[in-house]
Amino acid sequence: MIRGAIRYPYIVLVGALIVLVLGTVSYRDLPADLLPTFKTPAVQIVTFYPGMPPEVMERDITSRLERWTGQSVGIEHQEARSMLGVSIVKDFFREGIAFETAMSQVTSYAVSDMFYLPPGTVPPMVMPFDPTASVPLCLVSVSSPTMTEKELYDVAYFELRNRLQSIPGVIAPAVYGGKLRRILAYVDRNKLEARGLSPMDVVRALNKQSVFVPAGNMKAGETDYQIFANAMPAKVAELNDMPIATHNGSVVFMRDVASVQDSAQIQSNIVRINGRRQVYIPIYRQPGANTIEIVDAIQGQLRQIRERLREMDERAQDLALEVVLDQSVYVRDAIDGLQFAALLGALLAGLVVFLFLRTFRATALVDQSIVVVENIIRHRSLGKSKARAALDGTKEVAPSIVVSTLTFAAVFLPTIFLSGMAKYLFAPLAWAATFVIVASLIVALTVVPSFCARFLEAGEGGAPHESGWQHRYSNAISSAIRGRWAVLTATAIAAVAAGFLLTQTGTELFPRVDAAQLQIYVRMPSGTRIEHTERVLAAVESAVIDELGEPDPEFPTVENDPDSNLRMLITNIGVLMDWPAAYTPNTGPMDAFMLLQLKEGRRDIFEVVETLRETLRRDFPQAEFAFDTGGMLTAALNFGEPAPIHFQVKGSDLEVLETIGGDIARHIAGIEGAEDVRVAQRND
Repeated sequence: MIRGAIRYPYIVLVGALIVLVLGTVSYRDLPADLLPTFKTPAVQIVTFYPGMPPEVMERDITSRLERWTGQSVGIEHQEARSMLGVSIVKDFFREGIAFETAMSQVTSYAVSDMFYLPPGTVPPMVMPFDPTASVPLCLVSVSSPTMTEKELYDVAYFELRNRLQSIPGVIAPAVYGGKLRRILAYVDRNKLEARGLSPMDVVRALNKQSVFVPAGNMKAGETDYQIFANAMPAKVAELNDMPIATHNGSVVFMRDVASVQDSAQIQSNIVRINGRRQVYIPIYRQPGANTIEIVDAIQGQLRQIRERLREMDERAQDLALEVVLDQSVYVRDAIDGLQFAALLGALLAGLVVFLFLRTFRATALVDQSIVVVENIIRHRSLGKSKARAALDGTKEVAPSIVVSTLTFAAVFLPTIFLSGMAKYLFAPLAWAATFVIVASLIVALTVVPSFCARFLEAGEGGAPHESGWQHRYSNAISSAIRGRWAVLTATAIAAVAAGFLLTQTGTELFPRVDAAQLQIYVRMPSGTRIEHTERVLAAVESAVIDELGEPDPEFPTVENDPDSNLRMLITNIGVLMDWPAAYTPNTGPMDAFMLLQLKEGRRDIFEVVETLRETLRRDFPQAEFAFDTGGMLTAALNFGEPAPIHFQVKGSDLEVLETIGGDIARHIAGIEGAEDVRVAQRND
């Protein structure tokens, strides 16, 4: 290989150019994220039965779906959650099971189970689930000072959400906040009773007379007419003129017993952004998608959607669509830091090579190539021709650098035996490092001798005279050799001291990350109305603002409040017992969570947590608080769980399980260092 590289330099050049082009293209298309792609498949099944109590959902729907989908080949474990009218089952598969296989199996079993589910159950929805991507990449907020919550929800659900889902790699599953538009008939019970009617008479009249039925077709002459029986009123007010029944010989109209209005569904989910009721859509990432490209594409789409809405609807002139809590900022910072470190490392390595080899041409070489170039220079200084020096110098050190390469690669061999989170984190790094080392070996044995055989001049890189610092270094080495026992003793003392310090250092898979973000979980007593929960959360927001300052959402583009440490404050109260229930930690109107985004570099997030934990628990004793500072990295390492440590208590008696769970929580709360210990879901 060495002789061929020297003999055919143009082939080596073409090969190097091909690698350079492919590398550039591959780097451009490389997914950018904080962690590697998690390839172990997981599937979640979401099933609805409006109004059904959680305990009945668990017994008649959740448990059945667990049993049926648990027959899938490769199931590792299952997790499930039952709420009012909502069942969520998550199936986790073992490594090696293809994602397509997992989806097809779970879908088949879930659909087959429909026959045994209670009548009226909405067919199960099966969708992929990435446990390492439980934190949204960003939130798209929809706000307007003049539009109602109902109008904001319609914009987010019908216009914005569908357009965002067309972006490659985007999952925009739900809309949070706002009010769902409904046409409601407000019935007067006294007027109904006076006419001998019941609410069901009103329901039957609406069902019978608000219909749209294809009635066939009629052929007349050369024309084929499609006929439709359309009894749907064009305006809401027309429903008030609908006849319901006859009473004492006179017709009873809707307006006689009720008032039909363009209204909204009873609100069970409220979103407040910087103190005002608004709407937002969480954006999640599909496995393997590029985080930065997704956020950039969303930014571009929002501008187009906003302009289109303003052209279509005069009410949308002051509509604002904004990306908030953008997690890609930290991905960009991490990539910028990595690029800076790579550039700095390359400069330092080049400087060291220049100091030792005394040639600028060799400063781009690292690892095995340095050894090859140094030996070629030595042979060139002996008077050999460029080609002969390149051949002899490379052949002489080739066995050594091959062995050193295999030694480096062997260091990463144990990663093939890893599994779970460790494999997910470290296996890609091991493969990348091994590939780089092997590629470096190939460059050292082909590109370097080919380059030196044509361009290395006699005397280049030599060092005929020893410089002052080299002389001092030689003297230091000689002194160390003469006093070897003193050097060994000092080294042993340093090793013992380092070992002692290591025992005093905490251990963690990853160090704590100050992402300048904070999530606060708030829980009121069971049965609390959402209106009261909102009032309490508004007071909690005021306490947070007293500590951190008023929100400054335009930062860092424009800083309107230099004294504030707070950039964004979002509160999500309650849960809409529909599709959004699969993507929220809330379980009812008594639950809420707050998202705080601080200005970077202003205050330590862990100090803020300690301060808020003490303040909020003192000022709001009726509420439970828990804090999470993790962000994307910690959420991925926790597999989507809100805490790094969690216990699962299994059994068939929910009351017994609740008692055991409460006892465990009380005991753990007494352990030093344990904070925010709580039972995730209550049974009452």
